[in-house]
Amino acid sequence: MRLHSSRSTDDRLLEAALELLGERGYEGATTRRIAERAGVAEVTLFRRFGSKARLLAEAVRRAGADFEEAAARPSGDLKADLHALAGRYLRQWRRAGTFPFVVAGAAAREPELRRALEEALAGRLATVRAFFEHYQRQGELRPAPAGSLIHAFFGPLVSAALFGAALEGAPALDVEAHVEGFLGGWAA
Repeated sequence: MRLHSSRSTDDRLLEAALELLGERGYEGATTRRIAERAGVAEVTLFRRFGSKARLLAEAVRRAGADFEEAAARPSGDLKADLHALAGRYLRQWRRAGTFPFVVAGAAAREPELRRALEEALAGRLATVRAFFEHYQRQGELRPAPAGSLIHAFFGPLVSAALFGAALEGAPALDVEAHVEGFLGGWAA
């Protein structure tokens, strides 16, 4: 299947990589197959991304851009911002399907992929850390290491996303109750 040619080359390569990863797994999503699916020469993939690992890391980075954007621009309304972060995070997981599981398994075996993912996600972690530190400076969250706040807020979201993806029919996380519970423990 060839992807529509009006999309940018990078977009076509990223889309092809995600499709093939879902269909064939990390090992089966070869650079040759990805390039063929995107309708470009394999050398184009290497020129643009350097490797399959860097291509997939960019796909992960882009998949969370909506979530990262919300964290990067605190509105001044902590509760509304936490709702937005939780909602966008869970939507990101729902859209991703099996992609996070396949990539996580491959990263455990492939050092280049693990390093590329760490680099791609370092900015996202810094943005989320800055979000919580912003509200600490505003006096709305207790003084604590930002990592503790991140873990307390996102831990239940990760669990809900993992179990929701793995167990059909698992109850959805009540975002309102989650935000209220977080604020009950961490609000200043």
